Amino acid sequence: MTLKREGDKRTPIGVFPLRYGFFNPEALPDFPGNLAFPFVPMTPGMIWEEEGENYNRLVYAAGGERPEDELSRARDENLFDVIVPIGYNDAVPEVGRGSALFIHAARSDMRGTAGCIGVPQEKMTEFIRRLKPGMVIDINYAEAPDEKVSTPDDPLEAIRFVGLQPGPKLIIMGAVHGNEPCGPQAIMRAISDCRSGRLKIRRGEVTFVPIANLKAYRQRTREGDRNLNRDLRDKPVPENYEDRVGNRICAFLRQHDVLLDIHSFRGEGESFVFAGPLDNSGAIEPFRYAKPEGEFAVRLGTQTVIHGWLGVYDQFLKKRANLGLTNPSSAEGVGSTEYMRFAGGYGVTLECGSHDDPASVEVGYSAILNALSHLQIIDAPPPQVSAQNAIQIIDVLLCEAEGDCLAGQWKTGDAVHAGEALVSRANGDTVVAPGPGFIIFPNENPKLGDGLCYFGVASERVF
Repeated sequence: MTLKREGDKRTPIGVFPLRYGFFNPEALPDFPGNLAFPFVPMTPGMIWEEEGENYNRLVYAAGGERPEDELSRARDENLFDVIVPIGYNDAVPEVGRGSALFIHAARSDMRGTAGCIGVPQEKMTEFIRRLKPGMVIDINYAEAPDEKVSTPDDPLEAIRFVGLQPGPKLIIMGAVHGNEPCGPQAIMRAISDCRSGRLKIRRGEVTFVPIANLKAYRQRTREGDRNLNRDLRDKPVPENYEDRVGNRICAFLRQHDVLLDIHSFRGEGESFVFAGPLDNSGAIEPFRYAKPEGEFAVRLGTQTVIHGWLGVYDQFLKKRANLGLTNPSSAEGVGSTEYMRFAGGYGVTLECGSHDDPASVEVGYSAILNALSHLQIIDAPPPQVSAQNAIQIIDVLLCEAEGDCLAGQWKTGDAVHAGEALVSRANGDTVVAPGPGFIIFPNENPKLGDGLCYFGVASERVF
């Protein structure tokens, strides 16, 4: 942002808000009116000032006549029939730092813009329908992964900042699943802040692992050879890439007190935090730090905390066995947070929202700041409790035959009422909700033995 100048025809690098849009009602008389994102019609006198006291502001020309500017010059190509201003240098505009930057339609040959962001014409309708209030645009903030194929000896990158006063040891991980980009982007932004001094690590230490599964990340797939967040434990004889990476991650986790693992999910849904069990000495997941983990979970910025994972995973395995399917070991339910608790610490999984939603990056970054301030690793006011709801997962519904499907279109966290149809079986049977509850991780494309969805209820647990 500091190098951007008026007229340099360059696009600024950074993360910028998208607040509203405009459309040309003459060219687009059928412009959709049911959009989530606010659009208003253009009028002939609209000018985006590129100089003077109204620099980088929308003003209206006297008499309603638009002078010859970039908007009018591009009118013949229909490039500016829909525009979304990029929130750059506009809160307190600095003259000469850059103005009139928009997202708009690209030329048919995809030639460059004068600093704006071009979207292919045929993608504009899809683009405007996906916009939502509060979204941001991330312009080349995080370095893109290269295209080379990972090899067995590719290193695992970890960046550590150590305070000069004693305090807890926090580890923050991203891209345990390679198709979840919000974690790496949020983490790289926090690393940049630490290096620049915008974030000062005063106490304890924080270790950032931006990309835990480099092979999957480069492939843009959930896993490389297998799911890294299943059966996470030390493997004396590693059999694949994830085994080798897992050995290093397990060693990292044993060196720390607290884990924040940043994820996202397919489809729509609000962000939430996955927390562990109550204190117990049982066989499934013995634990003794439920109170500090709960206090950590409810301050990361989400409105919902979900718990009950390992107990329901045990049900999942038993239901698969009843179908005559080959089961993995019970250790398949052990991921990063479960191993962290086993190693004597505590940790939570943050599900930031949809994989491709730019707002998910902001959720992840805010959670990092909240984690650092809650643990007093940085000098900042303690974060307020954000979580208002607690859900306990109590059941999982499996795909028992080809043709089994969900009875509705849900997203994670959607409420269902008692008796509402949840699953339609291929044989015509229907599975209904045993009581009021919530849908967790609905799966619209299940295979035999997969979970169709998890069912949760309002939890009485106090975090």
